[in-house]
Amino acid sequence: MLGIERLCGLILQIKSKFTLATDCEITVEVNPGTVDFYDLKRLKEAGVNRLSVGIQAANDGVLRAIGRIHSFEQAKNCILDARKAGFDNLSGDIIFALPNQSLEEFCRGVNDIIATGLDHISAYSLQIEEGTAIYKRQNELQLPDEDGEEAQYTALCGILAENGYEHYEISNFARRGKNSRHNGNYWDCGEYFGFGAAAHSYYNGKRFSGVCNVKEFIERSFVSALAPTDYDNAEYISAEEVEEERIMLGLRTSKGARIPESKHSVARRIADLGYGCFNDGVLTLNSKGFRVSNEIIGEILV
Repeated sequence: MLGIERLCGLILQIKSKFTLATDCEITVEVNPGTVDFYDLKRLKEAGVNRLSVGIQAANDGVLRAIGRIHSFEQAKNCILDARKAGFDNLSGDIIFALPNQSLEEFCRGVNDIIATGLDHISAYSLQIEEGTAIYKRQNELQLPDEDGEEAQYTALCGILAENGYEHYEISNFARRGKNSRHNGNYWDCGEYFGFGAAAHSYYNGKRFSGVCNVKEFIERSFVSALAPTDYDNAEYISAEEVEEERIMLGLRTSKGARIPESKHSVARRIADLGYGCFNDGVLTLNSKGFRVSNEIIGEILV
């Protein structure tokens, strides 16, 4: 929406006003259908050192079915251009449970995406939300059932593991040393600021957010109150909520979370059922456990 010139200008403005770590991770998401080599080169020159490429699938028919404007060839060229522009940390998004795709076609597509040489892959199941374009067309699409979605997830985890990607968080896989640092900060309960419409922040024990409506956000940007739950109005998170968030976020990752002694029997049962490991009071979920993590977290926190 900003365009390369405004985005680079914004990054340079931030660098002129704040002191950044010399190895600060600066990530930009790119759509393969809207950037070229010169755009990527400009981003690199502005200080961006990590890109997240919205690939989604390697099948052009599937991409068209979900309304994407790019082809897989464009996605491959985007990755090649990014390497030429000097990027050595590239992530790509994959969506599974997409329409009109067999398990065999999905697996072939995952291998094709891996062949592009990505350092990091984020994978998400298709969620059809009311009000979206695909929601109105869902009856026209051949979507996998629950077993089909599960089969794609299991295959995806296996293929990525075989190719050297660690499943370090529910939706994220990385080669050694290429974990997403900004996402890691969220899962470690670290503080962060979000800027812009609908952006959320966590600071000094408070969670607060910006207004969702872009026009309203712009109108409010000239006054001090930018959010319906801005910092001054937000309540401090209770000690109980902090503990629940620590467990919930920790169980999203391969590091796991320390479980209260009163729940050790529950954690042992979860591990015995094959959903992870429970050692020295720490429950760590595996790929099978990640798939049902909401239920597991619910049992731990109930």
